[in-house]
Amino acid sequence: MLPLSRPPTINMPTCRRILLRTYNRKDVDAMAAAFTEDAIRVTPSGIFVGREAIRRNLQDVVNLDLHDYSVERNVSRSVGNFVFNAGEWHAKLGNQPLRGYYSAIIVRDGGRAKMMEETVTVAAPGH
Repeated sequence: MLPLSRPPTINMPTCRRILLRTYNRKDVDAMAAAFTEDAIRVTPSGIFVGREAIRRNLQDVVNLDLHDYSVERNVSRSVGNFVFNAGEWHAKLGNQPLRGYYSAIIVRDGGRAKMMEETVTVAAPGH
């Protein structure tokens, strides 16, 4: 009988921290590099398929001038070579606080953890 092997670990906290740090620097190219080449990003403004489409969407987000962006992961599950995370995000637009929720599927891509899917929502007022 062959020994069971553990799937490779994926360092999601590092992946999310990189995205957070690059967002706060407004470094759109580095933000897009956190996604796989064929990633999908679902947001209130549409569905973006592929790293280049995601990069353009992230540029639009940066142009909104959101600031004080932070993320809190609430759920994390690993299945095989995939990691699923979900949590809350917070930011400000001018002086107005905004918040919402996200989910992400992380995979190993060329030896690095990258997002293959991310969904971002904006919380309804009062919730």
